[in-house]
Amino acid sequence: MRRRLHIAFCAAALTAGLLVTSCGDDSCNDNGSSLPLAILCIGDTQQNIAGLTVMGIGVPGDSLLVDSTSVNELHLPLRASATTTSYMFKRTISTEATVTDTVTIDYRPIEYFHSTACGAMFNFDISSARCTTHGLDSVVVLTSLVTNARIPALRIHFKQ
Repeated sequence: MRRRLHIAFCAAALTAGLLVTSCGDDSCNDNGSSLPLAILCIGDTQQNIAGLTVMGIGVPGDSLLVDSTSVNELHLPLRASATTTSYMFKRTISTEATVTDTVTIDYRPIEYFHSTACGAMFNFDISSARCTTHGLDSVVVLTSLVTNARIPALRIHFKQ
C-alpha cells in the first residue's frame, strides 16, 4: 500500500510539474524580434513583385533577404547599434532590363524588457524612410513604433 501511495504521489508531482512549465507566455514567439514588416505595392494595391532581390547595404557577411523571387511583403531587420539602415532593391523587369534602388530607414533603437521568459529586446522608433526612384515610387511609414507584433510598418511603392 505504501509503495502505491509513493508511486501515485510521484506521478501527481510529475504531472503538476509538466502543467506548470507548459503554462508559459508564448507571446514572445509571435515575431522573435522587432523587425519592420514592409508591404510591397504597385499603385495602392499590395502585389507580388516578381524578380526582386533585396539585401542590406554595409552589413558584414551575408545580408541577402530576398533572392530573385516574387514577394508581396518582407521583414527588413534594423541594427540596434545604428540609427540608419539601408537596403538595395534590385528588380529584374525583363532579360534586358534591371533597375536598382536604395531604401534608407532612419530610426531610434529602444531597449525593451518583454518578460522574464522572453528577456530583453529592441523596439525601433522610425523617424523617416526614403528611397531612390529608378524603379521605386515612394516609401511610406505606416507606423513609427516597431515591436514584435506582426503589423506593417512600411509600404514600399513600385513604379508600374
